[in-house]
Amino acid sequence: MESYWANLQKKITAMGYSEIEAIPSYIEPIMGYEKTFSDWKKKIKGKYPYQMVTMHYMKRAHTVFDNIGQLSEAFKNPVYISDEDAKKEGIITGNTVLIESSVGKTLRTALVSSRVMPGCVVMLHGKWSEVDEKTGLDLNGADSALCPASITAGQGTSGYNSQIINISKYSDEPLTPDAEKPLRMVNL
Repeated sequence: MESYWANLQKKITAMGYSEIEAIPSYIEPIMGYEKTFSDWKKKIKGKYPYQMVTMHYMKRAHTVFDNIGQLSEAFKNPVYISDEDAKKEGIITGNTVLIESSVGKTLRTALVSSRVMPGCVVMLHGKWSEVDEKTGLDLNGADSALCPASITAGQGTSGYNSQIINISKYSDEPLTPDAEKPLRMVNL
């Protein structure tokens, strides 16, 4: 069976963000796996060697319910890293880790897992930001602190679900568990 979508191709191109093929084909993400390399052909990793993907989480719906104490106690908010990458970075489950991108940096507690593909890091979506104004460091593990305002290739959708980052063991004070932090309210 062959797929050909000339009308879809015209519609996407008319949006002005990019052009697509009329047949299904790979579109390289703006902040995808390929961008973790400084030299793609020679497979030399760059300044941000990991692809971070974000996923929804049972604790909250986007940022809603992030300030519920019982949920913070029941559902931890780790960052997942593969056992292979954790070993290479000297990270074990429970370590506070620094996650950096080209636009920001944040802290989280690591959870080492064989279920994460090497080269990838998984953050849980929707954490409220808590930026230390002196250092610019987000102390709460907000995925949005790492995401530039970018539009992905294709149909003008946001690029928030895939970023390139670096992750390393954090040497200063360990992260305070979410359940031990004071509850915050937000004025709308």
